[in-house]
Amino acid sequence: MTETRAALFRRIGAPLSVETISLDPPGPTEVRVRVRAVGLCHTELHVQRGERPVGMRPMVLGHEGAGIVEEVGAQVRGIGVGDHVGMTWIPACGVCRSCVRGEHQRCAQSARIALGPQLEGGFRRRDRDGQDVGSFCLIGAFAERTVVDQASVVVVEDKSLPFAAIALATCSAPAAVGAVTTAARVQPTESVLVIGTGGTGMNVVQAARNAGATTIIAVDPHQWKLDLARRLGATAVIRYLPGLDLPAAVLELTGGLGVDHAFVCADPVAMTGPAMRSTVPGGGVVVTGAAPAGAGPIEIPPADLLGGQKRLTGSVFGSFSQLRGVPRVLGLYRGGQLDLDALVTRTYGLDEINQGYTDLSEGRTLRGVLVPS
Repeated sequence: MTETRAALFRRIGAPLSVETISLDPPGPTEVRVRVRAVGLCHTELHVQRGERPVGMRPMVLGHEGAGIVEEVGAQVRGIGVGDHVGMTWIPACGVCRSCVRGEHQRCAQSARIALGPQLEGGFRRRDRDGQDVGSFCLIGAFAERTVVDQASVVVVEDKSLPFAAIALATCSAPAAVGAVTTAARVQPTESVLVIGTGGTGMNVVQAARNAGATTIIAVDPHQWKLDLARRLGATAVIRYLPGLDLPAAVLELTGGLGVDHAFVCADPVAMTGPAMRSTVPGGGVVVTGAAPAGAGPIEIPPADLLGGQKRLTGSVFGSFSQLRGVPRVLGLYRGGQLDLDALVTRTYGLDEINQGYTDLSEGRTLRGVLVPS
């Protein structure tokens, strides 16, 4: 047994509680990872607000993590002590129908990621009172150390890569790259609208630029994010303020035509309809932004789909396998085609995690990164 400090989610609406907990050794198919970087994502903000229910409390949150392997179970294959790894919030069990087909992003075990227990069904964490502690997304990365199944681990061969970049490559970056290249299949000279320039949206801007899009319109309420979007490839920006008629603004920028592709990276309930009305006949909308559980339906008139011959696609993890997506994103980063460093506004120690989420909720950070150890 090892002791480790971790940020526990105990009560809805309350700050995360940084405590020392007990961490059991890894099971036969598990590894222990010393966590070196974790992205502070809106998903955990939804959990803390009660907008995304989880199966138990207390629970260690954190799903966008990277670190160094310290111990491996007897049945672990292809992962060794000292390896640098990224941890993916969807496991790749390898045996379900989707995994056998190479579609690991649709792994059947993804239905269990918010429940709390390990992939094999037990627990590896206990608080000071001996109570079982859950692990969000089967990772629980808001901790100095964590124990995860090998199904949630991707080895990173290049040990010179920063852990912050590896962390971002496990969630928001592949979600964006795949949305552009796999879900939408953006082609050279096409036009793109990106709604929401957070961690995912800013990478959509870069991926669209890399795909050869000649018009890339970024939309966000925060001017400083739009300024960065311009630097990363946006050709035009729209500051989204209350009362804005987004389709009219897009049509004005595109000579009355609209865009070939729209990507909804924030508030899909409110923004998917305007995104659809901003596209050309035969255009498409890809939704990558998550909504709180219980959010209302997306309202789209049938005429927009049928009469406009348009497409609406939901994309998780970029619509491709995380086992291929993480190395692909890191290859783009290494080659200078994807600037992940520019997305990190600030780093935080474990004791500063609640400040990190305050900054995120108030729009002061694009991507905060937790450095627990």
